[in-house]
Amino acid sequence: MPLPIVHLAAADMLKGLARFSDLERCSSGLPDMVLPEGKRAFLNVLGFDQPTAEGYTSPFGDEARPAVSHLRAGFGVSYIECEVGKGVLMHNHETVETFIGMKGRWRVEWEGATGNQSVDLGPLDFFACPVGVPRRFECLEAGTGDKVGLLLGIVEGNAPAAEFSPSAWKRIEEYQASQAQAG
Repeated sequence: MPLPIVHLAAADMLKGLARFSDLERCSSGLPDMVLPEGKRAFLNVLGFDQPTAEGYTSPFGDEARPAVSHLRAGFGVSYIECEVGKGVLMHNHETVETFIGMKGRWRVEWEGATGNQSVDLGPLDFFACPVGVPRRFECLEAGTGDKVGLLLGIVEGNAPAAEFSPSAWKRIEEYQASQAQAG
């Protein structure tokens, strides 16, 4: 049986266009983004719905609005910008998460069978994290002449859930307590 053919007007086709220069940066929406080491911005391209289960977050946070939101592609795509030394705390996904280095160098670290392990990514390097493996990433070097590195994140699912590790929650809670005491 042949696949269905659809002919759309140019205006309908262009609803799927997201120019990098027009993407909005979102620097909030995930619990670890308040931490100095968690400062990053999502430039959400193709989005998904928020997970509905209590205690879970969306992999790109609950505030990063996608430029293309009318399609249910089965995955989400977001650029992630960070300064050197910044990234995300250890977390887990219920779906596959993949990374492509765009600018600079990035480290992806995961909890392995014999302790934490990592791989470094340069421009156009690709790395996929399986379901259930706690992982984090950090910018090691910005792009040449840039203040930030750029990583492309692709997460499977239409409403995937993510959760931070117990050690990540401990760090977030300690930071919030120290900020409350300071003032």
